[in-house]
Amino acid sequence: MWILLSANILIICGVFFPLYFKEITQEFDVIFILKGLGASIAPLLLFLLNGLLSSNQKAVLVFWKFKNPLPGSVAFSRISKEDPRIDRKKLKEIYGSLPKNPLDQNKLWYKIYRKNSLDIVISESHRAFLLARDLTSLCFLFIVFIGLPAILIASRPISVYYFCFLLVQYLLVVKGAQNRGRRFVANVLAKESR
Repeated sequence: MWILLSANILIICGVFFPLYFKEITQEFDVIFILKGLGASIAPLLLFLLNGLLSSNQKAVLVFWKFKNPLPGSVAFSRISKEDPRIDRKKLKEIYGSLPKNPLDQNKLWYKIYRKNSLDIVISESHRAFLLARDLTSLCFLFIVFIGLPAILIASRPISVYYFCFLLVQYLLVVKGAQNRGRRFVANVLAKESR
């Protein structure tokens, strides 16, 4: 996460303060700058930024749904139908009729997840999803706290290009987070239906 923050700080410096950035990078090695940022302020900034949004707000930013944004809310109505590893008949034998309501789907899926949470594939896919979700929220915060002010304050067209870069970065990270979230849900159901 600190690499993403450091890279964005370097891009800001390079785009909006090119003369100062050029002077700094001539006197210091860029790797030295990244290490200095990482060792000093980046962990604190990441801790603060990552705590600005709740888990539910982060899920909304990833899946673009205000109501029932968690990936488990489509576990049985969508994900279980799309993944050939999941045996829906076996899940119905174990749990009866599979829920259709998004909230009920997430509840049952979470129950299954807790039962299988120690499996290495599931824990790794959970970790990957949480990282992608947190990166998504950081990218969104970069747009709000850096991109929008840059559009208003900094000179054009550089500020517009930078805002577009932040927007594309967010969209790419969102797509990865969505895929990892669905994969996490599918891995839990696949494990349970073996």
